Amino acid sequence: MREFLSSLLSRDKSPLASSKAALAWYRRIEMLDPQTQLGKVIEVLGRYLELAPRPDFESLQALVLLDGAVQTPLEAICYQYVSNPRMAKDMEQRLWHDIVAFSQRMADCYQRFIEHEGDELYRTAGYTEQMPLVLARSLHYIAIQAKWHYFRFEKAPGKLWTLAHRFYRLSEVEGFDCNPFPLYPGRDRGVSSCADEYIQLLMLATLSANNLSVRQLDWVDQWLDNWSKLIQLNRRHQEERDHFCVNLQEAQGPQKIQADSTGEPFRYWGLFDLLHQVQETAKRLEAGVAPAELGLGADCRAPSCLELLKHLDMFWSMSIRNAQIQRSQRRDVRKAAQVLHGLDVICQQVRADNEKFSRQPVETRTQVDYDELMDMRLYGFVSSRTRSKLQQVPPSTHSRAPEYPTWLIENESEGGFGALLRYSENEWIRPGVLLGMRLGDAQNWHVGVVRRLVRRGADEVAAGIQVLSSTPVAVHIQQVQESARTKVPLAEFLDGGSAELPSPKLALYLPYKGQGGANLNTLILYGADYASDRLYRVQARERGFTVGLESVLEKGVDWTWVTLQVVK
Repeated sequence: MREFLSSLLSRDKSPLASSKAALAWYRRIEMLDPQTQLGKVIEVLGRYLELAPRPDFESLQALVLLDGAVQTPLEAICYQYVSNPRMAKDMEQRLWHDIVAFSQRMADCYQRFIEHEGDELYRTAGYTEQMPLVLARSLHYIAIQAKWHYFRFEKAPGKLWTLAHRFYRLSEVEGFDCNPFPLYPGRDRGVSSCADEYIQLLMLATLSANNLSVRQLDWVDQWLDNWSKLIQLNRRHQEERDHFCVNLQEAQGPQKIQADSTGEPFRYWGLFDLLHQVQETAKRLEAGVAPAELGLGADCRAPSCLELLKHLDMFWSMSIRNAQIQRSQRRDVRKAAQVLHGLDVICQQVRADNEKFSRQPVETRTQVDYDELMDMRLYGFVSSRTRSKLQQVPPSTHSRAPEYPTWLIENESEGGFGALLRYSENEWIRPGVLLGMRLGDAQNWHVGVVRRLVRRGADEVAAGIQVLSSTPVAVHIQQVQESARTKVPLAEFLDGGSAELPSPKLALYLPYKGQGGANLNTLILYGADYASDRLYRVQARERGFTVGLESVLEKGVDWTWVTLQVVK
C-alpha cells in the first residue's frame, strides 16, 4: 500500500510534472559540476520512465525545458571526452556511458510522447506545434548514440536505425520533415529540421568505417550541422544524381544502390552539392582563410582541417565513382601478403622490382620485364635496342629484402583482395590509402588502394583492397615549361635519351584497362605535383618522354591518379 501511494504521489514530486517544477529543480543543481548535473538528470529521466505516468502536455513542456537547460553540462562532458584521447580507461568508460545513457533516456522520454500522438493528447492545444521539435530532438539523440559507438569502432545498433527510420517517416507523413526551426532556441546552432537531423545521422554513418580519430569524427559531425542542408532525400531514384540509399523498413543505415533498391521503403540522395562545398572549403583554407571564418570551428587548426577535408573529398568522390559498380565474385583463400604504404616507399620497392626482373638472363627469365612492358605500351612492339640491352646486361645479385608487415588474405576477386589485419599495428590505415602488396618474395609488388574498412573486434580490422595494377613501373617526373603541345600517336614516339632529370620526383606508371576494356596510360603522383596545364618529362630508367596529364581518374589524400598522353 505504501509503494502504491508513493507511486501516486511521485508524479507531483517529479521535476517533469510541469515547467515550473523542472525549472525550480534544475536551479538547485545548476552550480554542481557538469558530470554530477548530468548524473542527476539521468536519474530523473530514469524514474520517469520506470513510473510510466500517462503523458500530458505539461510534462512535455517540462521535458523540453529540462533538455534545453542541460545542454551546457552535456557539451562540457562531450568536449572533455573528445579533447582527451589519452584519458585513463576507467574515465573514458565512465564518460562514454554517461553520454550514451543520457542520450538514450532522453530519446526514450520523447518517444513516450510520440507513441501517444494519436490519442486525445494530440488534440491538446500546443502539442501539434511541438511535434516537429520532439521528433528532431529524438533524431538528434539517436545520432549522438550512433556517433559514440563509432568512436569505439562499433556499428550503430539496429534498434537505433529502426527508431530513426520510424521518426523520420512520421515527420514525412505529418508533412513537416523539412520545416526549419531552432533545435535549441537561444543557442548558436542555427536552424535545423527533422530531415537535417536524419541526413546528418546518415552521412556520418558513411564515414563510420573510415578509421577516423575521435576528434576527426566530431569535427565532421559539427560540419554536417550546415552541410546536411546541401542534401535532399528523394523518393524517386535518379540514376545520374543519386549515390546512396536507405531502406526505411530495415534496421541498417546507408547502403549502395542495388538493382533491387526500388519502391516506397527507399530514400535516395546524391553528393554533388556536398562535395562541391567540401572542395571549395578546402580551396579557401589553402588560400589562407581561417577555419573559424569558414564555419569549421574555433578549435580547428588549418593543417588538420585541410587533411580531413581532402580525405572527405577523396572518400565521397570515390563513393560517386563507385556508386553503381557491382563487385566481382569473391573466392575464399588463405594467403599472406606483405604490405607497405606511402608513395615514396612504394616507388622504391617497385623500382627494385624493375631492376631485378629486367636483369634476369633472357633464357631463364620468367617474370615480367619492365623494359619490354614500356616498349609495348609506348610503341606497340619491343624495340631492338631493348632486346640487345637485355642480352648484354648480366644478372645482378641482391641483398636480402627488408621485412614488411604481413596481412592475412581471406578472399580474392577479379579486382582485388579482402584482408584481415591488426589495428594496433596499422593505425595509419584509411580508405583511399595507396598500398604496395606482394604475395611472396618471388612475386613483384602490386599497387592497390584501400576501399573498405570494417572493425571486427577490439584489435581486428577487415579491409577491402582494389588492385590498380600488377605491373607498375617506378618513374621520375619533372614539369617542363612549355605552353603548347601537339599530341602524337604512341607508335611514333622517339626515345628521348638517358639524361638524368634535375630534382626528380617519384611517381608510378600504371598500365590500366579503363571502361570498355580500353588500354590507358596512367600515372600516380603526389597531389602537390599535379598541374593539368603543364607538360612533364617522365624518366623510366634509361628512356625518357614528354607527356601531358589529361583526365583525373581518382584523388587520394596526398596522391592523384591521372591518364596521360605522350606529346611532341
